[in-house]
Amino acid sequence: MCKKVGLVVMALTLAGGLGACANSYGIAPGGPHFASWTHLQYSTRAGEKPALSQAEAKQAKAEGWWGTPIVYSIDELE
Repeated sequence: MCKKVGLVVMALTLAGGLGACANSYGIAPGGPHFASWTHLQYSTRAGEKPALSQAEAKQAKAEGWWGTPIVYSIDELE
């Protein structure tokens, strides 16, 4: 019984935390977190400044990817 109550409390805490995160980025309730699968793949790569291809840069501009801006020079694009 205590295990189930603990799991419910953890789930509610996680859901509340995710909602607070969405508010800080200005995401509309029920809105998508990522613009596309490519956006998801880029956002989950390791590092503060993951590698970016020219195709991804074009797609990001077209889809309006949001978040903390990362500036790349032409030499850094794959």
